[in-house]
This record gives sequence, C-alpha cells and structure tokens, in this order.
Amino acid sequence: MVYVSLAGRVCANVEALNMTETIGNVSRHRRAPYILKIDGGYKLVYVPVISGESIAHAYQANLVEATKLIYSKENLVPPIDPWAERNEMIKFVDKEHLIKELQEIIDKGKSKGKKEKNEEKEIEKLQHEFEKIAIQKSIIADIGGFLYAEKPFPVRRTSLLQVGYITPVEDAITEAVIEAQMHTRQVSVGLRTKEEGKKEEEKREEEVKEEEREAQMLYYVEIASAVYGITMQLDLSNIGVTSMVTKEEVLDKQEKNRRIKAALLALAMTMGLQLYGAKRSRFNPILDVENLVGVVSKPLPLVPLPPQRKDYIDLTVQKVKKVTNLLEKFGINGKAIVISFGKTAEDVIIANTPEEFFEKLIDEVFKLL
Repeated sequence: MVYVSLAGRVCANVEALNMTETIGNVSRHRRAPYILKIDGGYKLVYVPVISGESIAHAYQANLVEATKLIYSKENLVPPIDPWAERNEMIKFVDKEHLIKELQEIIDKGKSKGKKEKNEEKEIEKLQHEFEKIAIQKSIIADIGGFLYAEKPFPVRRTSLLQVGYITPVEDAITEAVIEAQMHTRQVSVGLRTKEEGKKEEEKREEEVKEEEREAQMLYYVEIASAVYGITMQLDLSNIGVTSMVTKEEVLDKQEKNRRIKAALLALAMTMGLQLYGAKRSRFNPILDVENLVGVVSKPLPLVPLPPQRKDYIDLTVQKVKKVTNLLEKFGINGKAIVISFGKTAEDVIIANTPEEFFEKLIDEVFKLL
C-alpha cells in the first residue's frame, strides 16, 4: 500500500475559480463559513472558497490529458471513456452512459428471474464484473470512482483521490476579500431595423430601445483574492484493484505502472502547474505557490497537517516521525518520506521549485512501489 499526500499554500489574486448561482446580474463567488480560533474563544467568518468537487473535476480533466501523453509514448490506445474525453466526468452513472461491454452485463442482470436460486450471489458476480470492466476501460472510473445507481443492481467504486474545500489560511484569513467587478455586455444592434421598412421601424421603436438597453446591460462578477490552503491524497496501490464485492487485481503490472505515472503527472499538473478552476478565459488569476509538503508513505496514509496552520510543515514532519515510531511498537515496518518546497527542515528532502518538488515526489513513489 503506497499513498501520496500533499498540502500547500497558494496565493491567488483576482480569481473567479469557483462560482455559484447568479442572482440578478451578479455572478457570485463560492463562499463558506469558517470557525477561526481567537483569544478567549472562536469567531465565525465567511470566506471565499473553492470546492473539492471543482478540484476533483480539474484533476480528472488533467488525468485525461496525462493519460494521453503517457500512452502515446508506447503508441497505445489510452483507457478513456467517450464522456471523459470531452471532460464530462459522468462515469457510467446511468444506462444512457454505458459502453457496450457494461450494457451487456446489465442486460444479464435483467434476465435473471426474481425467484432464481442463488440470485444474490449471481448479482454479486455481475456487480464485480461491472466494476472490473469499468476499471479496465476507463482510467477515470478507476481513479476517480463511479456510481451506477439504476436497476437491476447498483455498482459503486470509491474515488482513490481525496480532496476537500480550499479555504484561506488562518494567518491571512482577515485579508481574504470578495469584490464585485462591473462589466458591460455589448451586442450589435440596429442592423435589423435598418433593413426593415420605415413603417415597421416606427412601430418597433419602443421595442428596439428596450432591446438596446438589454444589449448594453451591466453585469457584475465577484472576484476574490486570498492565500489558500489545499490538501490532497492519492491511493496508488488500489489503482486497478476492484473493491465493491471483492479485491482483485484486474490490470497487469505494466498497465498499472502506466496508470500510476498518469495519476502522478495529473497531480503535478493540478498542484504544480495550477491547472484548475473556472472562468479562466477572462479571469485567469495571478497564482503563486508559496510552499508545499508531500508525504510518500506505506502501509498507511500520512496526511500532512492542514496548510491553514502557519507551522503545518514542521508539524507534518513531527507527525510522520511519531506515526513511524508508533508502527514500530506494533512490529510494523512503516516507511514515510517527506518532501518540502519553500521551507527547510530536518530529515526532509528539499526542493527549490514546485516542479522539482514533484520530480522528487515521483522518484520517491517508485522507490516504494
């Protein structure tokens, strides 16, 4: 069991990376309540955030591109389902989004009689076969998980990627702001009325004026600036391993290694290259990775301390040492390597850039696999 966990701080200025509903002509930035510890108690504040679902979608979109790059080196067809190919992470959610091989398994389930002997065991076999085929045919379903919830039986796979909300760091939480910026929507008007007859133009005068007012309509987009903390975890050992009914390796060693490489490259694209978030065509933010810490561990996941805390890297190093010592008391040979960017510490591999950080992280992963 090999796990990769990382945490980091990103300074994001003038960003609209995660928006919610539109109210009137205002497009709102996502925000959430946050409990902040203060002298003598706690304080509730509302802060700009980026949802874990947004980051997970970005990771899976990056995984599609990373898979293409890895598999193209060997002239192999990448295991990408047709919906993920266009960044629709539907992943076999219903009968309208099943590939042929999965539809055949569902049809077998429908043909089973309700009073058939050992029906429950037969259904379990079909559920296992469904997950097996889904893993083999789609790396997105393999790593990102999926849920088929329709009849005749449900099938689920838990995501191997764990990520939560990105929130401002606590020592700069009072500096996080949301501000609405005014824009004007402009549409060419008047051409149609010039082509119409003069009489028709007079009849439509008031209507055209209203259209012109709407065409030049003002709208507002909320943008935020904050120092965000992000934490992610990736379970590499269970890539290509079924989990719902029984555990079974369904990929050969070479295929599994290709998928691990793609998963790590996608992680580097998401956190290192900062390829995530919405509205980047006109609200591309000013992003700067301030620091990062990564832990490569076996046989247990060792998640870094939340980067919302200022001393999270030092605390993560202490945590790794104590957990390793705890495992030794139980006779378990645990291993954990810590990589850091932006801060030096004892017994830590130091990287000088985010790119070097992921280079060293990937090297340590393949040493433990």
